Amino acid sequence: MQTTDPLKQMWQQHAIRGDGEDAAALEAWRRHRQHAAQRQLSAFGAMQVMRLLFWLALAIYCGSIWWPRPPLAVMLSAMALHAYCVAVIIASAARLHLRRQLHADQPVLDQSRQLAALRLQTAAGELLLGLPWCWLWLAVPVLVAWQAWGVDLSVFATRWLLISLVAGAALMTALLVLARRWHRRDPQSPRLQRALDALSGRRLARARAELDAVRAWKAG
Repeated sequence: MQTTDPLKQMWQQHAIRGDGEDAAALEAWRRHRQHAAQRQLSAFGAMQVMRLLFWLALAIYCGSIWWPRPPLAVMLSAMALHAYCVAVIIASAARLHLRRQLHADQPVLDQSRQLAALRLQTAAGELLLGLPWCWLWLAVPVLVAWQAWGVDLSVFATRWLLISLVAGAALMTALLVLARRWHRRDPQSPRLQRALDALSGRRLARARAELDAVRAWKAG
């Protein structure tokens, strides 16, 4: 297969001529790929910082709602959303910690292993943080009604809230069981890898592609 990477083409041309510059060309191509991966990881880290600050502000806001002890439904909604914010903050901080361990001057194999751990943790975290929204969305109308109009929604829609809560919890459990079975049955399937890329984000997927190109070239 003919390559379209100019640095890699240059390395191949030097290797064919045997002019002694092949090692320098390969090193340039390797550094180009590794720094491209680092740029994607830097963008990923910046997104995590912005995400952490957003959810930190929301956690403070939710705390200001449930601390004065409003009606029960409002307090439980604010506490649930507050706990979720804390979980997101912890997940973002853990990802930033793993991100800081990835450096361009590390061996490619070490970078690939650490990136794989970061990708898996991010994908699993996004799945686990996404599932609670099967029922956590109920907190939004409850809090909006209370903050905007001073209305306790549970007084007027108790049955609807309870049915939606039970249905959402059941859906969350079913999705979690299906995800675990899918991962255990075929952890290397292309469909699962695409799902991991979708959950972990395009930045990590691009960084993985850059490092995979270097690893494949060295193996070849």
